[in-house]
Amino acid sequence: MKIDIVCVGKVREKFFRDAVEEYLTRLRRFVQIDVSETDDASKIEGLLEGKDFVIILDEKGKEMDSFQFAELMRNLSLSKKNVCFVLGGWKGLDDEIKKKANLVWSLSKLTFPYQLARLLLLEQIYRAFTIIKGIDYHK
Repeated sequence: MKIDIVCVGKVREKFFRDAVEEYLTRLRRFVQIDVSETDDASKIEGLLEGKDFVIILDEKGKEMDSFQFAELMRNLSLSKKNVCFVLGGWKGLDDEIKKKANLVWSLSKLTFPYQLARLLLLEQIYRAFTIIKGIDYHK
């Protein structure tokens, strides 16, 4: 399994960058993971080519608890799917991009700044892998 995260916008604040790097370091113990940033949402479509399973984050998407998300990640891992998460910027994502998703997922009914959403996504992916591996992280 390989995970790609495609983000519109850059992480600007140092405290967010530091936290993002911490979770990427933790995650790389379990999975190959890369983050791509673009300032042009129209370039996202090209970044989705060759991805087996595309998950777009959107506040109107399907909600899951951490165990349901871990089960999804376990199934994708067992089927050796290359997964791509897509996070829009402050303007969100085009409906045409959303149509390319295998899953539109909501982290919460709350709206988060895109930098915080990226951090929350990484934390939830990390939490999912600790649940899958039986590591005492999720309480």
